[in-house]
Amino acid sequence: MNISKICFLFVLYVMSNQAIALSTGGIGETKIITGNMKPTPGCKNKEVASKQASTGYRFKRYSKVMCQQIAYGWSLVEVQDRGEVVCETCEGEEGNGDDNYRCYVKNVKLLCGITNRGY
Repeated sequence: MNISKICFLFVLYVMSNQAIALSTGGIGETKIITGNMKPTPGCKNKEVASKQASTGYRFKRYSKVMCQQIAYGWSLVEVQDRGEVVCETCEGEEGNGDDNYRCYVKNVKLLCGITNRGY
């Protein structure tokens, strides 16, 4: 066998052990954070804006972002309190009658955790 192949196999062996060590840890430290979500973009009907702010993809995405803003490696474990929806009128923007609201979720309580490293 060629010496370069042996060195290559040795490097693969060493790296595979480190990859296994990284994945052996579970959720270690946890924190509970409370914050407000970003408001919905544009001016919309009050019902549509409140539904968009409190459910679905937007809520999931911004709750993950809130946990990731703590530090590198933090992730969302669970949502403990979904908070309350607050709708405000759009000021300085022209709206069509009912399409004059921008909503956000206030006092969202999240449980965030960081993964233990196995090495």
